[in-house]
Amino acid sequence: MFQKDYAFKTVGEGQSAEVTVYWSQNNPAKARPIALAFHGGGFVIGSRFMISSQPISDLVDAGFVFVSADYSLCPQVSLYNGPEQDAKDAYRWCKQELPSLLAKEGVAVDKTKVVALGYSAGATLALCLGGETDPPAAILDFYGAKLFHNSFWSSPLPALAKLPTLDDTFLNQIFDEPVLTSTATSLESTARPVVDEDKPKKGLPPPDLSKPRNAWLFSAFKDGTHLSKIVQDDDFDRVDPVNSFSRVFPPTFFVHGLADSLIIPDISKEALRRLMEHGVETGIALVPEASHGFDLGLRPEDSQYEYVKQGIEFLKRHV
Repeated sequence: MFQKDYAFKTVGEGQSAEVTVYWSQNNPAKARPIALAFHGGGFVIGSRFMISSQPISDLVDAGFVFVSADYSLCPQVSLYNGPEQDAKDAYRWCKQELPSLLAKEGVAVDKTKVVALGYSAGATLALCLGGETDPPAAILDFYGAKLFHNSFWSSPLPALAKLPTLDDTFLNQIFDEPVLTSTATSLESTARPVVDEDKPKKGLPPPDLSKPRNAWLFSAFKDGTHLSKIVQDDDFDRVDPVNSFSRVFPPTFFVHGLADSLIIPDISKEALRRLMEHGVETGIALVPEASHGFDLGLRPEDSQYEYVKQGIEFLKRHV
């Protein structure tokens, strides 16, 4: 598998927002579909290298060009002006610029066949592309954030109740930083299915609260203020992708762990119901005993990976 980094736009004070593009050299003359992916991290932390390596390999082996994108991180920018706008710009870049760039690598791309996928916050960004005038051919949502008027988003999070109360002076150090498009976290290593002899690295690791950005994010999750702090103008309607649901919304598949306490599975169940009301082709894989980020580091032989594969097969069917 080959890979190359590209900048798709400039943000903030001249910083580049980048993508990493993955492809194989099998059947180089055949025009390939594009899979555009967005990482999670509450719109506040993370990078394009948090995407698990196994789905990348699976989609590249299936003939896709896989694009993992960074985006501007809150709270230096709002969700609408930062992550969601960058996601739309990355999508445009894939359709308008990537084909000629990969042609120089001897790879043909079919810009009419683009699918989008995302994880947690990144699933929100994938879904927001469904409201574009030329939306993706299909969307895959892994335990995504949506339905922002649900009381879940303004309520303290029981799963983080034991998180210590942190000093505001320390938390507010996040505002000393410029607009960032990526941060290094322990999730990058977890995304790679490298297995210790006895302890495989799978799922979400505990947050490092010694970093103000991490501490700010998880403190906001704990007290139920995260969404309002990143939306910033209380206009939840324009950032909630479910408001774009209609009969012409792309086919969409949800994957959600039934033991997810960071974004409850009822959120995806309700999104599924609303799409079905519009007659959109949709489906869901509810993963028993799986928590948020359960897929990080999974390998094909892991039983829970079967649910990930359902989502991948859904994307493959639509190109």
